[in-house]
Amino acid sequence: MSAELDDVLAEVKAGKVAPLYLLWGEEFLVRKDADELVKKLVPDAAMGLNLAVLDAGSPREVAQELATMPLFPGRKVVLVRDPEFLAPKKGRGDALGKAREAWKAGKRKEGARRLLALAARAGWGVEQLDPGSPGAPSVTQWKDELNVDLAEADVAFLHEAAVFCREERISAPEGDVSSLLELIQKGVPSGHALVMAATEVDAKSPLVKLAHDKGHVVERKVAARHKDLDLSEIAKEFLAPFKKKLGPGALDELKERIGGNIRLLQSELEKLATYSEGPAIEKTDVAMLVHHAREEEFFELSEALQKRDFGGALAYATDAMGQGTHALQLLGAVASIVRSLLESHEWLWRYAGGNPPRSAKDVEARVLPRLEAELKGTKRKMPNAWALTFSMKAAAGYERRELLGALVACADADLALKSSANGRLVIERLLATVCLRAA
Repeated sequence: MSAELDDVLAEVKAGKVAPLYLLWGEEFLVRKDADELVKKLVPDAAMGLNLAVLDAGSPREVAQELATMPLFPGRKVVLVRDPEFLAPKKGRGDALGKAREAWKAGKRKEGARRLLALAARAGWGVEQLDPGSPGAPSVTQWKDELNVDLAEADVAFLHEAAVFCREERISAPEGDVSSLLELIQKGVPSGHALVMAATEVDAKSPLVKLAHDKGHVVERKVAARHKDLDLSEIAKEFLAPFKKKLGPGALDELKERIGGNIRLLQSELEKLATYSEGPAIEKTDVAMLVHHAREEEFFELSEALQKRDFGGALAYATDAMGQGTHALQLLGAVASIVRSLLESHEWLWRYAGGNPPRSAKDVEARVLPRLEAELKGTKRKMPNAWALTFSMKAAAGYERRELLGALVACADADLALKSSANGRLVIERLLATVCLRAA
């Protein structure tokens, strides 16, 4: 855990409970820290009765819950994850992400309320939510007002959510934080605490200022750009329970292999700590045990494109952008996958006569010997027989002109994205070009 959280937990252990805790930054770290704090504030035996979780609650609802006495004596904690009333109006990676995530997980009421709270920031209600309704905001308005790039899948989601809201008579949660501010300034009941876990916050929000003045703020931001990424302190934090450290070059090797995936970083460090017999995890340990997750993080997308599964590819891209993946990252992945398919297609015709291999043994017998001669003298590694079998079979599902056309489409998409085009629509169009056969 971070040094700041260490201090907070030490205060709680000493019996000093603040009325308000704000933890914000990288989602995995924030959720992990919030769980640690809640466990310290509320013993396991009382958690079911003295802990209230209001993920899509309005400030008024949160204030009412925070002021309500628990069923049994003791501390009471109200936990709110990614509250819309704290988020900036613009600038988030994907403001629809949390609403869509809750909706897909079957938490339709939470998803609908998050969506309504977002729309309310632009002054829109349920009537304007359905894209098919008269006077509904346009795609451009969603971008201008809320920095939301609507794609075709989002339009369907908005329609479904609007129908659900009308049928269930769900209205937008109030965004006015005055009731919550008043309660905390006046004083919450003794031992009661509000824990807010957010990925992004509006620095100008009076609740953020109040958290600094009357509570605690724990910031857990992680650089978005790979070159700015510093994992040293987080790695030390994850390795502390194992009493291990990273040897020379190990952290750089780990960073190259997993990038900024903090959840995966914890998993891989735990694996490395268990494997390593000495006090230090060496660079060779990382090279041997950690796969190139940065290259493999788009495996699902690769599989969808190899199968020409437009629906699967679009669903993956929509989810990825919903979790903050930039359209340019997806474009880079698509271009890489297309280039690999084109190369496999060339090898398929050059060394197998255009006939897809039946098995890895078939590749070993017919393709690898001739391919080895081609790659001899280059710095490229020979592909794995099984992987090449799969990629050749996938490449057989495309014509050469289609793959060349897909590469041209990637170049066009790159130009469009760098010209401030709608990222979601550009990626959607690109995936359709790659996957769908021309009529």
